Amino acid sequence: MQPVKFLTSVVVLFVWGFAFEKFLAPIVYGDSMAGIPGMVENPSMQWIIIGSLVGAAVLIWVYEKVSSVFGPGAAGGAKFGLYTGILMNFPMWLYFTLYAGWPYATAWRFTIVGIVLGVISGALIGLVYDKVGGPKAA
Repeated sequence: MQPVKFLTSVVVLFVWGFAFEKFLAPIVYGDSMAGIPGMVENPSMQWIIIGSLVGAAVLIWVYEKVSSVFGPGAAGGAKFGLYTGILMNFPMWLYFTLYAGWPYATAWRFTIVGIVLGVISGALIGLVYDKVGGPKAA
């Protein structure tokens, strides 16, 4: 593990994810949130922060393990993000229509947005790993 690159990536992804949640998500998701049964209007900020940090750390840990397959830099990171975005979002949000009664269109919106977020997050990780000091990833 490359601690400086890892920790820098965690901070970058956390800032990106927090900015998305607070400022872009309401615009991107629009009225889709209103149709979701049982949605929590004001979730705990503490758990949003903890979940975002842990989620970023896990994604970066996986990136460190497989980055050589996707190539270096932002382009390789974006490819990694596309694969992980599809892997995580495609089945998850569509299963919510089966088990949680989510509207079908909302599940697709979350799926597509999640894949795009994966690509952006992966590109950010790849960029950090390419630009931050220390040895470059293989």
